[in-house]
Amino acid sequence: MKFRILILLVISLLASDVVLAQKSKSKSKKKPTKDVEVIDFGDDEDSKKDDKTYKSIIIKTSPISFIFGRQPFEIEKEITDYLSLQAGLGLTFLPIINYQNIIGEEIEGLGDYSCESTQWANDECDYYADYTIRKGSVGYMASFSPRLFFGSDGFDGGYIAPMVRFSQRKFEVQKVLEGTPSLERAPNEYQPEKVKSIDFGVQYGYQTIYPKLTFEWFAGVGARISNNLRQDIGRDLDGNYGNGASEFKSRKFRFEAGIRVGFQL
Repeated sequence: MKFRILILLVISLLASDVVLAQKSKSKSKKKPTKDVEVIDFGDDEDSKKDDKTYKSIIIKTSPISFIFGRQPFEIEKEITDYLSLQAGLGLTFLPIINYQNIIGEEIEGLGDYSCESTQWANDECDYYADYTIRKGSVGYMASFSPRLFFGSDGFDGGYIAPMVRFSQRKFEVQKVLEGTPSLERAPNEYQPEKVKSIDFGVQYGYQTIYPKLTFEWFAGVGARISNNLRQDIGRDLDGNYGNGASEFKSRKFRFEAGIRVGFQL
């Protein structure tokens, strides 16, 4: 009888060990599963952070600005979802068309003439936008603009952009035949002209992003401050024409509008 009781106790202990072992195995199997889920979650967070790095760059230009005597080349770098920085370099030269006659000096704010020189007995009006008597030389331009986007899509969408631009324009203008009472131009005699300007303005625009290309339109207002070296012709006390030069500063209102096309790097 005692021997049977002893056998039953041994069998009970063995059975309890098996049950405890199975429970511990099941718990040990669940724990790694939870650890793996935590690791996967961390990887997702890391990938989201990688997506937020700002490496986008656009190289752009205006396909029609050469008509007006300038050709800029600009680069735009995305800084945040709301901010990008744009800088540019370019060339200036003689305009292909006289845009003052097309747009109107009231809109462009040029006022490119002078009729009030004091170095002549009778001053003759000098029209600085008359490109029939002028040759153009290559000058330079440089610009900088932070661009604030209204949405949170980086480059894409509407923006407002304060802007500053430096430029230099060079010309050679025909002299007049001196010592004659009638206004006649000397066909092969020229004198240099130069205009150095700084523009301050604000532009509003909208940029659309395509897989590799970009397109934008813009319009803006501002002011131009210039140092000018210009031809100044007039008549002396005898009524004969002569050549002169005038240096002066000017401040003018500006209205700008245009388009840009770009390529994403």
